[in-house]
Amino acid sequence: MQQIEIEATYKSPRVLFNPEDGKFKIEGKSILVNVEEFYQPLLDWMDHYIENPTTEEVEFTFDVEYYNIASTKRFLFFLFKLKELRSKGVNVKVNWLYVDQDSYVLETGQDLSQMLDIPFNFVGYKKLHKKNI
Repeated sequence: MQQIEIEATYKSPRVLFNPEDGKFKIEGKSILVNVEEFYQPLLDWMDHYIENPTTEEVEFTFDVEYYNIASTKRFLFFLFKLKELRSKGVNVKVNWLYVDQDSYVLETGQDLSQMLDIPFNFVGYKKLHKKNI
């Protein structure tokens, strides 16, 4: 399987899916108008990965600072696929990163974790501010 790497835009997240090391990451903003167009090819790729996993462990990291409800639904679809991987004996680790003090992002991750009974590693971090020079 080919690695997927998509650079972020002001509305779409950076995506890195590496089947060789089992590391998958979605980071940035996901405030797309047409989420289906962006996420469906990635979900299809995950279906192919599930058919023939290349590693015994998968680490999926969500580091999404802003997102709309339609994107949250797609995150849930990825989690269903991870649950399917778990049922095939693959060790699945989910990292949910959020900016400290952003209770909305944290609570969204907690809700998703409980809905699917998948343990999440919740990691808060400080947001770095750019300096005007």
